[in-house]
This record gives sequence, C-alpha cells and structure tokens, in this order.
Amino acid sequence: MSENHEPGTPTVTKPMTEGPEKQRSGRTWRPHFMRKTLIAITALIAIGVGVYFLAIYPRIQNNQELNAAAAAAGKRAVTVVEPTQTSSAPDLVLPGNMQANQQTSIYARVDGYIARWYTDIGAHVAPGQVLADIDAPQIDANLRMAQAQLELAEANLKLAQTNSVRSQQLFQNHVIAQQELDTVLATEQVQKATRDNAAAALKSAQDNKAFEQIRAPFAGTITARFIDVGSLVTSGSVTTVHTLFDLVQSDPVRVLVHVPQADISSVRPGTPATVTVDEYPNETFAGKIARDAGAFDPTSRTLLLEIDVPNPDGRLFAGMYAHARFSLPSPTAALLIPDNAILIDAKGQRIVVVDSSNQIHIKPVKLGRDFGTKTEILSGLDPHDRVVQNPADDLHEGMPVSIQSTPKASPLVSSLATVLRNETIDIGRSSQLR
Repeated sequence: MSENHEPGTPTVTKPMTEGPEKQRSGRTWRPHFMRKTLIAITALIAIGVGVYFLAIYPRIQNNQELNAAAAAAGKRAVTVVEPTQTSSAPDLVLPGNMQANQQTSIYARVDGYIARWYTDIGAHVAPGQVLADIDAPQIDANLRMAQAQLELAEANLKLAQTNSVRSQQLFQNHVIAQQELDTVLATEQVQKATRDNAAAALKSAQDNKAFEQIRAPFAGTITARFIDVGSLVTSGSVTTVHTLFDLVQSDPVRVLVHVPQADISSVRPGTPATVTVDEYPNETFAGKIARDAGAFDPTSRTLLLEIDVPNPDGRLFAGMYAHARFSLPSPTAALLIPDNAILIDAKGQRIVVVDSSNQIHIKPVKLGRDFGTKTEILSGLDPHDRVVQNPADDLHEGMPVSIQSTPKASPLVSSLATVLRNETIDIGRSSQLR
C-alpha cells in the first residue's frame, strides 16, 4: 500500500543505490589516469635532459675549449700519435713482377720459305710438336749430293779392299814388291776415311733436313706468331733473322721480388710466401721462395728472389704486377711509428716527442725494419711517448706546444638521441593501447 501524506507536508526523496556498472567504471578510471600522468612525467624528464645536453652542455664544452685555446695562445700547435706496440712483426709486403717459368723465341735454322704453319697464339703445344714446315730446296739438294758422295766413297772403298786382297796374294807369291803392297794397303785406308767423311756429310745433311720442321722445345703456350705461308726465313744470329714464334711456359710462374737488406735474414729459399694480384682481389696464391741471386744489387741494396707459384689452371699470366707477402718472425715486441714522424738529417735519426708538460723533447732512435707506412723503432722510444707527426724544422728542445686533436662527436649526444627515440616509441605504444 502506498503511504498517505497530509497536505502541505514536504516529500522526502531517498537516494537511489548506485548500480554495478557505475562502480566498475570508477575503479578503472583511476589507474588509467595514473598511467597517463607517469608517461607525461617521463616525457618531461626526457625533454629536460635533452635540452640540457643539446643546448646547455655544448655551450659549457665550447666555453671550456675556448678557455683552453686562450690558454694555449702563442703556443705552437702540433699533432701527436702514440707508438703501436705489437708482439709480432707485421707481414712484409713487397711488389713483384710475374714471369714465365720458361720463355723463348723460336727461329729458323735453315733458309727457305714457310710452306705451312700449324699453331697460332694461345695454342698449347707439347715438347717436340711441329709448329711449321719450311720449304728449303737447297737443303734437299745438299742431302741428295751427300747421299751420292757416300755411294761413291763406298764403291771406291770396295775396289780398294779388292785390290788389297789381290796384292797380298801376289806378294806372297813373290810377284810384287813390298813397296807396291804398302801403296795398295794405304789406298784402302784412304778410301775408308773418304767413306767415313761422306757418311758424316750425309748425317749433317739429314740433320739440316730435319730443321725444315719447326718444333716446340718444351711444353707451353704460343704467345706470338710472326710468319705466314710464303714468308722468307733465314738462319743466322738473333739480330739478323726473323722470329717465327714466341713460346711461354706458365706453370709454375715466377714472381721476382727485390728484398731490402734489413729483411734478408728472415727470408730464405724454401720460405713460404703468399702472392696476390689486383685482378683477383679476394684470392691468394700460395708459393715459396725457390732461389735467390746470391748477391746484392749495389744500387738499391736489395736481393733478388724468385718465388715459384703453381699455376695449373693458367689464371696467372707472365707480365702481371703482383704483391708478395712474407710472415716474418719477431722474437721481441716491436714499437712502430708512422714514417712521417721520423727526422733523418745530418744529426742522425731522431724523433720529436711531447712530455706531460706539453714541452718538446728530441730523442735519437735506432730504426729497424721499414714496413711501408710504419717503421720499427729498436731503441730510444718509450711505449707511452707522444710522438709529433710531420715535425717542423723550428721545433727545438723545451719548446712549449699545444696538442692539436681532431674533434670527435660526443658519445653523450648519441646516447641522448637513443634515449629520446626509445621514449618516443614507448609513448606511441601506450597511445595505441589506450
């Protein structure tokens, strides 16, 4: 039943009880607000750090550099480098010229005309292979004449032998005198010598006949051909005759290297070497020192070495420019400095160093091996010395200097950029989750 209210009595409204949906919304709103607040505070902190390191810190660093420059005003600026200390010597790399194992030019031994040729450039030939034929009529005529002379000599010898037998029988029967018998026997010996001479002449003519065929003296590759059918060729000296072919044997190839006197004690015949060429930048070819010249070149004070490199596939060619690398043993640690830091003049071999007070000191040193861009220092240099590069002539003992260094990017800036990038990524991800 509903309650009856008297007229004029105010009506009291009771508050309604909150539903379950209203309570659940209130519980999720507070953590969401706290997450946004935390992200905003983190972003503000990152922005503040960024402003400090990007705007304030560079100014402080710039002021410090300006103060240092002002303090160094009036001082000579030099560039220094510290020695490189290594327990083993760097590899010795020397330039070399690649040559064939055997190489020759082929000439004619008889006069005549080229009848035919069988090989051209690039052809691989075997020892004794026929390269060309020469038509030499005079050689053929000399051979026929030699054969006829031998036949005549053999006939005369046969007649002299018959007379010798008959004269001996007549002498036994006391028909002829001893003098006549001796003459007949001597005639037989003369005819025998004549026959031997004719046989030798025939052998010479046969040898000349064989020279009508041009043959390869060894296995290799024809690199040049200078003849055609009908070309006139003559025998004689190298300066007066026409070259027929050039023959090269390129397996193995020889790499000729001039080794400085300071490194010759570590490089001996049998020492392994690695050869590289610019045409194959990612490949190395193994070889070993086969022989040396046995004497130094008095002009360059270098020793000529020959390195044999197997070349079964024919990828290396005679005439190539190569680099030979040798691994040199070093029993003690070596100090290396750039070549442009060494002074060599009438006072000897010296270097210029800067001490802890930024003052110049000049030290005499003893040089070791030269490795191209760096030189080994045997004595007179400490591992922690600061060596002046490209020292000028006006630097003197005790002179105050300032160290000139190449400016580098601060690692704090890079770290800050990484932090800001990560914070940006986190804020973006949070926004996507919301």
